[in-house]
Amino acid sequence: MEPQTGLHLIDWVILGLYLVFALGVGFAVRELAQSDKESYFLADRSLPWWWAGASIAATTFAADTPLVVTGETAARGMSGNWLWLAWIGVHAGAFVFFASKWSKSGVLTDAELVDLRYDGGDARALRSARAVVYGLIFNGIILGWVLNAMVKICDPFFHWDRWLPTIYEWMATWWPAGTALGDPSDGMTILFLLALVGLYSTLGGIRGVIFTDLVQLTLGLVASFWFAWVAWDAVGGRDGLIDGLEEHYDDPEEYLAFFPEIGVEWLGGGGEWAGLEILETMPVLLATVFAAYLLVQSYANFPADGGGYMMQRLNTCKSPQDARQASLLFIIIQYVVRTWPWFIVALVALVMIPVGMEGTALDGAAAVVGDDREMAYPVLMDQLLIPGVLGLLLTSLLAAFMSTIDTHINWGASYVVNDFYLWADPEASDRRQVMVARASVVGFVILAVIIAFQIETIGQAWRWVATIGAALGIPTALRWLWWRINASAELAAMGVGLATAAGLGFTDVPFEIQLILISALSLVGMIAGMLFGPAPRDETLQSFMDDVEPDGVWPDRSRGEGLRQIAGRLGIWVAVCGGTITILAGLHRMILFGSMIAGTALIAIGIAGLWGGTHALSMDGIAENETPDEDDR
Repeated sequence: MEPQTGLHLIDWVILGLYLVFALGVGFAVRELAQSDKESYFLADRSLPWWWAGASIAATTFAADTPLVVTGETAARGMSGNWLWLAWIGVHAGAFVFFASKWSKSGVLTDAELVDLRYDGGDARALRSARAVVYGLIFNGIILGWVLNAMVKICDPFFHWDRWLPTIYEWMATWWPAGTALGDPSDGMTILFLLALVGLYSTLGGIRGVIFTDLVQLTLGLVASFWFAWVAWDAVGGRDGLIDGLEEHYDDPEEYLAFFPEIGVEWLGGGGEWAGLEILETMPVLLATVFAAYLLVQSYANFPADGGGYMMQRLNTCKSPQDARQASLLFIIIQYVVRTWPWFIVALVALVMIPVGMEGTALDGAAAVVGDDREMAYPVLMDQLLIPGVLGLLLTSLLAAFMSTIDTHINWGASYVVNDFYLWADPEASDRRQVMVARASVVGFVILAVIIAFQIETIGQAWRWVATIGAALGIPTALRWLWWRINASAELAAMGVGLATAAGLGFTDVPFEIQLILISALSLVGMIAGMLFGPAPRDETLQSFMDDVEPDGVWPDRSRGEGLRQIAGRLGIWVAVCGGTITILAGLHRMILFGSMIAGTALIAIGIAGLWGGTHALSMDGIAENETPDEDDR
């Protein structure tokens, strides 16, 4: 596609300044990152809570996010975004149940927690398995789909075939055709960015990553709000948006609805799979299946206990209380602050580039959107933004891409060092550990490119990740809440869940139902592992309880007391989730329908729920300020 406006000098200047800044950060903090693994991967657990919270938000805002929002809105309306809005469940769970516990544990990776919680040969096998599944497979797939998304963003703006034709022609002789990494021009852009990310990540460790995240998040928020305002104005504001939807679509309310209408079609069956037909005649059963899907979807795309890169960020904080504050800040930024710019642009795209009429929209410049509605986002960028603003938004998306990549390669390298290398060579010097860490960062850059070649669509990669999460979600959360969960239970759940996912991959069962089946059968595997595997030793349990002070049913409290504690936490979780969602619903009424009274009332109720949940969490005696003792680390 030939862009209508393209990039101007001011756009290139803005982009160049950010790239120089990112590289400069790596050089500036390299001395602080080379003392030992704690410094390289956790910044010596010394960072402010708002750094950590903002960094989690920056990483979660990958370059693919606004594209996916645009594509889902075109396919299912605004309610289609519950594909990712459902993640509020696992993020609120991390805030209520796990954030301070991770800080108290003193671990460097979530796989290391296995050695605190369990013992014996099964524990060693489980730690290695989780490091492989999350650190290599899960992590690698995410890296691959982020590269896929970046190709779509770069394609309209970077034309190496015109700028460096000789190098382009050389790359064309060996660059694979028909892959997710596009043509040789796209490949040259991606390889350049990966080389830059790999360099500053290798030099600066997690400090460099988080500091660049702060700038990336600021750029992303400013640019995305600016873009939304320009798009809103271009379509004629609220009235123009509504009129445009009514003009082009038979049922415009379908696109504007925030909550999905519970039906078989939303679950992906469309009445085509016979197993879903019974749900059409049983509304209660349908609602139950839908709720189960949202719950599973919530933890299927992230570790159910807030592990992974989120845990790494939380453990850069100074104290358990700071870790909890960081997780709350992330929830507010992720779900309340930055969602609406994406929603607005996605809705405007439906009017300016109507579904089914892409070839005639914007003088034909949007024809490429006909094959891929996610491309509407970069097409509108190119068409609507003036020089300077276009450069700012493109830079923010490149920065979002770099933020996600640097986070995942640093996080993946932490598994290599902490869960494999130090197991093989426990006496390795601090210098050697940092050397292995930096080499691992380079290795993950290469892994990202290899996996990206195998991914056909971002949706396909999301499904791969979700099946892994569904297989591991239940035991991952329960090990913090119930002493009886053992290493055998987690291994059995993992084995049964992944085997079920592999088997269902050859059927026509809708993916949403697949997630529920995978999660349910992994639960069966977990129960079998609990019954036939050895229970954790008393000494191991006592050490874990002393260090982490877990909630729930444990030997140091009665079952009734533990269950009441879990019920109280669940009430707080409901308040946090419900409050956040109610605020979003209030903004929906205000922005799209001009209902100021109803919108204000919903926002006030949501704020009250969110405040009430966080206040109850503090008053319930959880808001500890102490930091883990050095001996516990």
